[in-house]
Amino acid sequence: MPRVLVNMPSQFGGRPSGVALVAFRVIAGLLDRGAFAVVLRSPWTREQLPPAIRDRIEVVTVPRPRIMLLDVVRQAVAVPRLCRALDIDLVLNADPYGAAFGGRARVSVVHDLYFRTMPGRRRSREALTTDPIFRFVLANSARVITVSESTRTDLCRSYPFVRDRTHTVPSAAMLDPEAADPAPEPPAGPFVLAVGNALYNKNFSTLARAVSALGRPEIGIVHVGEDPGETIAAALDGAPVRLMRLSRISDGQLASLYRTALCLCVPSFSEGFCLPILEAQALGCPVICSDRSATPEIAGAGALTFDPDDAGALAACLARLLDTPDLRAALIARGHGNVRQYDWAETARRYEALMLDVLREAARGKPAQEVPHAHPAP
Repeated sequence: MPRVLVNMPSQFGGRPSGVALVAFRVIAGLLDRGAFAVVLRSPWTREQLPPAIRDRIEVVTVPRPRIMLLDVVRQAVAVPRLCRALDIDLVLNADPYGAAFGGRARVSVVHDLYFRTMPGRRRSREALTTDPIFRFVLANSARVITVSESTRTDLCRSYPFVRDRTHTVPSAAMLDPEAADPAPEPPAGPFVLAVGNALYNKNFSTLARAVSALGRPEIGIVHVGEDPGETIAAALDGAPVRLMRLSRISDGQLASLYRTALCLCVPSFSEGFCLPILEAQALGCPVICSDRSATPEIAGAGALTFDPDDAGALAACLARLLDTPDLRAALIARGHGNVRQYDWAETARRYEALMLDVLREAARGKPAQEVPHAHPAP
């Protein structure tokens, strides 16, 4: 049985980021399919891993690097040595902050290109260090997986040398649809739900300005995530809007919020995929989202969309949802139809097919070639 090293040094151990959660689901799916034995190299210890994979894989725990660029150079030596010691056939980099060498070939996953797609970020220090990492690792990857067609387009525009090796394999909803725990402090009255840490790309200030502009004091905002800079409160600027912020809540509590929210709002400037959209649709929560990057692609017909630079356009969407009796039911129905197109078992199948294809090419001693696109995102 081929052995794959899932390489994920960039993530914090015990803190389930989107990258880590996707990697764990893919690992579980690969194990269920039975074609690969899996070794995980990451800052996670065995005890911190989800029960679905904890006792089914080999674990190599490494410290999270302080300087990513230096660590990628170090991995170019350390990972091949580890692969020889553990008899690894293929390295699967969970993101591009991984190994350019090791095993018989590499496959790398790209979740987003915020350092290139976000306004004003292209000349930042992060961009200047991330760009050479992407070039080095992706140039030495036999295949590149992107999580959405939008991200694939961004990647191929920025790094055209990977175009013929890049394939879209979407993720799927994470929350158990049956999960249900009472919210820590059930909000009083209707509320718009925002999910995610208040980073610049999330654009939560536009949500705050839109709810304020509605002039309907019964509508509040519930934010699930961290907001150390008080972005939402600052944008409300004293407006009489109820704001509740929750963090580190259980999946069941988040599911309860989805079920009771007026809607999920995703006002992001840029998203590589956006799992909360699918979580909301699976749980019968209407979605209002930005018309940029991956959000309209992932939401499909199950969302109202708006220009994220225009708080008035978002306010108009919220007003439509409040004032059009049949719209909420229609969005919920279309959302249920859309989310059924995304399935973790299918995601694992596509990963497996690409990885086996790469190993066949390596066995023939041929470089990576263009193969039929492995199903675009729905």
